[in-house]
Amino acid sequence: MSERSLTARVPTTEDRDTVTAELCEHFAAGHLELEVLEARLAAVDEATSTVELSKLVSDLPVLAGPRSAPVEPPAAQGWALALMGGSSRKGVWVPPRQLNAVAVMGGVELDFRDARLGPGETRVNAVALMGGIEIIVPPGLPVTVRGLGILGAVDQVEQAAVEISTEAPRLKVTALACMGGVEIKTRPSETSEKSR
Repeated sequence: MSERSLTARVPTTEDRDTVTAELCEHFAAGHLELEVLEARLAAVDEATSTVELSKLVSDLPVLAGPRSAPVEPPAAQGWALALMGGSSRKGVWVPPRQLNAVAVMGGVELDFRDARLGPGETRVNAVALMGGIEIIVPPGLPVTVRGLGILGAVDQVEQAAVEISTEAPRLKVTALACMGGVEIKTRPSETSEKSR
């Protein structure tokens, strides 16, 4: 065993964020139950060394696309994490094909009104644990929602597709709210409102 592997160091914020993202990815892949995820996320904050952090993911299977492989293009997948804080995506931005939003005792805002959505389906996996996720969409954008609320609520308001083309942008939201909430709201774009 190398000297480096024997030496534990105090984890940085980046170390904790990396392990948190990996745990959430395992939850989305069905490798972790909700209560196990909650316990491990709490342990991430309490970890005093990088060795303790590593143990939180060492027993989990290898995710598709190992970390040693080339990183996927930014447009393939992305994260919006709020751990006892807030995270926001708004204005003119290009969402990834799959966006994983996780709010743990915090809040995430995803505003798609001026977003540049690619053709076809954009997926949002929203997990709110004692937190909230607000998703704002423009009128006319086809939206489908699948959600489960456990001592929480998922606002499942959907918008029917205006176009039937498979290339037309559309949004699919899969949501889990545990003692929290996921809400989808329809509002006109601030840009279009100002141009009137």
